[in-house]
Amino acid sequence: MKEKWLKSKEVMKTLKISACDVMHLREEGKLKFTKQGNAFLYSAESVALIQNKR
Repeated sequence: MKEKWLKSKEVMKTLKISACDVMHLREEGKLKFTKQGNAFLYSAESVALIQNKR
């Protein structure tokens, strides 16, 4: 199954957090991500895990 990736704005809207908070989660290794050009894409699965912990 192909993994679903979300853009930063989608993550911000889903988790109701700021761009800075998304960056901190990424740097702490809590969000699985990949980079395409200048854009960061986040694993929908890791976003869901964070959402469930709230």
